Amino acid sequence: MRFGVQHAVGDPKWVPAILEPPAVRRFVRAAEDVGFDAIGFTDHFAPSVNWIERDGEGVADPIASLGFSAALTDRIRLLTWLLIPPYHNPFHAASQIATLDALSGGRVTLGLGTGYLRSELYAAGADPSTRLREFDARLAIMREAWTGASLDATGTGYSARGVRVLPPIVQQPHPPIWIHGNSPWGTRRAARDLDGWIGMLGSGPIFDTIRTTPIPDLDALRERVDDLRHEVDRAGRPSDAVEVVATGMWGYLDVRAGFDSTAILDDVAALDALGADWVVITVCGDDAGAAEDTVQRFGPEIVAPTTAR
Repeated sequence: MRFGVQHAVGDPKWVPAILEPPAVRRFVRAAEDVGFDAIGFTDHFAPSVNWIERDGEGVADPIASLGFSAALTDRIRLLTWLLIPPYHNPFHAASQIATLDALSGGRVTLGLGTGYLRSELYAAGADPSTRLREFDARLAIMREAWTGASLDATGTGYSARGVRVLPPIVQQPHPPIWIHGNSPWGTRRAARDLDGWIGMLGSGPIFDTIRTTPIPDLDALRERVDDLRHEVDRAGRPSDAVEVVATGMWGYLDVRAGFDSTAILDDVAALDALGADWVVITVCGDDAGAAEDTVQRFGPEIVAPTTAR
């Protein structure tokens, strides 16, 4: 089992102080020092005011934030959690990812989503009704760009003739690509040709907001993992071709409120037994010190005993 952590800005209760350079520096260094294998930032460049006021998560541009994190660390992977291809020109996004991969010595993991906020999709010049098609089209261009080939491609908002994306990608053929998608479409899409599937545990109104299928408990997650493995087999790929990434297990962890390490270790063992390869956690963002302290406690109490097995 490997562990990732979304930066504390992802807490809806985040405060601006969480993004002050010393606070980010301490948080990211703490995550690497206590054994986390990935640090993540999400992609909401223009969320609606309604979403923000109804407890939407906080945001810091993922490429800029992960570039800052790369300069502070040596080992931890830099995770887009999540990048939304329909928001981005695919040539620009491919160059940004390749640059981050080069500057970090090949530590990028590309977590992707299709987007769910209609207002934000419109702000990006994307049509919500075509977001799945745009996801595939733009990802295909990014992957071709990373081969170093000369590109010709036309789509919504772009028309390229004989262009090449630079710099060269470090990881070959490209960074690991994960997709967040609780729906059957998400598992099928991961199984077809991606490297990881992100399953978000939970249920309730938030799942209506993010337009995905609830996974209320570990039994439901086990069924989804079985579905994924079946789809991987149907695609003719090795059974371990797609990593399973679980998130949403424990809400926003906060050292001030305490957490039951024994119960969390039991959950991690259950996730491991059903086939999960990664767990990505979220932590409180209303206080920079508490966010750092939560990471500092989670490392020795959960990460270390799990990875020592």
